[in-house]
Amino acid sequence: MHEKLLIDKVLITLEVGEKTCLFILLGKDGILHRKGDGNPVHDLPLQRGVSKLKHFDAFMMTVNEGIFAYSGVRRQPDIMGEICRLTIIFQGPNDVDFPFRVVYGSDSDGPPRELVEILINAVKITEGWYQEELNQPQEEEKKRWKFWK
Repeated sequence: MHEKLLIDKVLITLEVGEKTCLFILLGKDGILHRKGDGNPVHDLPLQRGVSKLKHFDAFMMTVNEGIFAYSGVRRQPDIMGEICRLTIIFQGPNDVDFPFRVVYGSDSDGPPRELVEILINAVKITEGWYQEELNQPQEEEKKRWKFWK
């Protein structure tokens, strides 16, 4: 049971209806991409970068090794409300792949607690970086010369 050691990237998406309201890609090499905060009302941009703060390692420390025995697709019964999809994919070299996907309704039972915790931890761990990136000046603003300064 050393699946965690084989993993070098994770992708997490949360879709509500036709909208992707959260997208997080974490790589052991420091790659970090994030879009959104999980709320379908907010339309937050995709931020991409490389972090030396070991976000991936911090995230993987929160993942319970036992979940890898239960990867697969699950459709919750009695779906009510908008269709929601939580997808979590752990990958590594040599075809290492542990995908989880839960389809549920916005007004019915959601994903299993273990998967919700993974989602929440990924958001918490990347939140500081994401907010910092959102507050960076856009490329166009950086290039603009301001003669009054």
